[in-house]
Amino acid sequence: MRALFLTLPAAVALAACVEVDMTVEILGDDEARVFGYMQLQRQAYDMSGADASFCPETEGGTLVLTETHARCEIERVGTFAEIMDVDAASDSPTDMQGQIVALGDNRVRVMLPLGNMTSDIEDLAEQPEMLAMVRQMMEGMAISLSVQGRVIESSNGRISADGTRATYSLDIDDLLVAEPTQLEDFVTVARH
Repeated sequence: MRALFLTLPAAVALAACVEVDMTVEILGDDEARVFGYMQLQRQAYDMSGADASFCPETEGGTLVLTETHARCEIERVGTFAEIMDVDAASDSPTDMQGQIVALGDNRVRVMLPLGNMTSDIEDLAEQPEMLAMVRQMMEGMAISLSVQGRVIESSNGRISADGTRATYSLDIDDLLVAEPTQLEDFVTVARH
């Protein structure tokens, strides 16, 4: 799996006006489920040539087209390496790739990269016309990432009242400013 949201390159997300709502559910010591959706404006999807790589069926994607949006609904179960798309040859993640690591005692650490998004936005801010266009296209959009388990032990995201889910949400409008606040990577320790 290309880890469609787990390697979320900010420049691609911004250029394509992608809205994301995805969850990583920890099922075992080396098994997880990814589910949720990514969607972009239909016009952007059509302008990209209706690229099939936006939502490959082989990676758990189901493409839903409306007059206004192209939406990729995703559901996939696999090992941590499959979910995070770790190259078997190198077995080492890139800077923009998330990590899921078993810690023992039914504990798992999940890191989803967000820190590099700010530098990509700063690069965009050097082009005021482009920033204004992207801001208009992405008005009201958000990125929401969640980690779910039997118990959330710790997280820098918001932990649900029942303690089973941690969520990190970003309003794109707040990011598209001349000097965006540096983001932390989303890190959660969950028990399964």
